[in-house]
Parts: sequence; structure tokens; C-alpha cells
Amino acid sequence: MATVHTLRTPVKHYAHLGDVEGIARLVPGGWVFTPDGPGVRRLVAYNDVELFLHGRVEDAPADATPLWARLADPAYYNGTCGRDMVRGR
Repeated sequence: MATVHTLRTPVKHYAHLGDVEGIARLVPGGWVFTPDGPGVRRLVAYNDVELFLHGRVEDAPADATPLWARLADPAYYNGTCGRDMVRGR
């Protein structure tokens, strides 16, 4: 019988499931999607076309702006902010 080992560092991504924003965490059997607002956690299959993963969630200080918010800032694309902000430095 095969044994499934859990990851020491959970893989988490910013994600959309349909129209709902949240965070998807990799687990054996699929992704657990947790919405940002009210709602319940849901197990989603690996091949579900409704789940769209954006970027990996890094453990950052509570006051740091998340990566998706920095990328959503128009200043990133017109060159008025430092690119080192996006690398999490």
C-alpha cells in the first residue's frame, strides 16, 4: 500500500474559483479552496477548469502588501515603482 506524505511547507496560491477570490492550498487529492469573504472551504480536483491559480503565497509580514495587490498596481507597469518590490524584498 502506498503512503502519502504531507508537505512540510504547504503550497498555497492566490486563486479564483469561478467569480470568487481566495486561497488554494495543495492537499493529497486536489486543492482546498478557501474564499476571502464569507463561504465554506471546498475540495477542488486538480483538473477543475473553474480553478485559476495566480501566484504562490509567500509567508510575509502582516504589514506587507501581497504580491497580487502589487501586480494590480498600474505603477508597476508604467515604471514608476521599483521592480524589487515584486520580488518581496
